[in-house]
Amino acid sequence: MTNNINPNSDHNLNNPNCPENSGDECRKCKKAKHVLVGTPEQVRKTINAVYALKYAHPDEWSTPEPTGKPGQVMTFFIRYFYVD
Repeated sequence: MTNNINPNSDHNLNNPNCPENSGDECRKCKKAKHVLVGTPEQVRKTINAVYALKYAHPDEWSTPEPTGKPGQVMTFFIRYFYVD
């Protein structure tokens, strides 16, 4: 299932991978994992809706992969952010 995963799926353009030891002890790097499961059309429409909200570019999502259920695919996106 991981053969076609986007090599940059763990790195987004708006906020690249943040190192755990960034030198700023007050700010900790966290990541949010977003997973979409549905028909290819549902997944594509949701990715476009998320893009319209300016949250994630479509290229930042992994390549949709079959889930094992007929007509269903899965894709994911990881967003890195800092919390105080």
